[in-house]
Amino acid sequence: MRMNLIVSPLGACIFFLYGFCYYPFLELEVGFSSLCLGLGVAAFHICLGYLLVSKYHHTPIGEFFRGAIIGLNAAANTLIIGLSSGYWWVAWAVGILALMSSFLVVSRFGFYHSCIGWLNWLLPMSWPVNLVGLLWMLVNACLALMIAPFGIPSWRIRIGFEPKTCTITVYGGCLGPFPGFTACNMGNIVFFKPGGEYLLLHEIGHLLSLSVMGFVFHYVGGIDESYVQRNYWEAYAEYLADSYNHPTNLNSSMWR
Repeated sequence: MRMNLIVSPLGACIFFLYGFCYYPFLELEVGFSSLCLGLGVAAFHICLGYLLVSKYHHTPIGEFFRGAIIGLNAAANTLIIGLSSGYWWVAWAVGILALMSSFLVVSRFGFYHSCIGWLNWLLPMSWPVNLVGLLWMLVNACLALMIAPFGIPSWRIRIGFEPKTCTITVYGGCLGPFPGFTACNMGNIVFFKPGGEYLLLHEIGHLLSLSVMGFVFHYVGGIDESYVQRNYWEAYAEYLADSYNHPTNLNSSMWR
């Protein structure tokens, strides 16, 4: 148990530094090609980390690679923010805040959930999920307005807001969750089928994981639960998200 508490922060710190040494972002001028190459390197290592943590996630090895994913994603966010804006103090603050999630005493703290939930809007490694979610919501809203005069109940939407983690909830609509699912998380925007409100905490768990592990982890987790696992809840990304909804006494229960 004590070893598990140590190895995740150790993995996060090692791979955070590794990210700075290895990513080809560190140039006087950051070009699109170097950015794509760097993100490709990050994606490869995070995918590899996901495979390893999925296989060993109840062991110290799994905890180490959970920290490694956090560290790699934090390095990418830090480098992108720092090199694009020049405000390195902001970039380092963001990176350190993400690294803190490798400590369970921090990742299970309610105020920390609020910090990373609101901050997720500003994290470059979360934009590929949040932007898709925004587009998805806008299409739903536009279609709902177009068909409002015709009174098609199945296309109506109800938009809500969960302030603690800055989560926008979309109930119903023409474009709902994927077939076979009652809810779907797209970063700070969550889509529900009618009657799926009970999954809100679970979907917020996905938001928290996205903020510290990034879009690669989010999408790989979606593929894992949809196409790889026999039972979708056995996917590692699902396990982490559900720890916000149904915490356990296991060390790998990350969010509660």
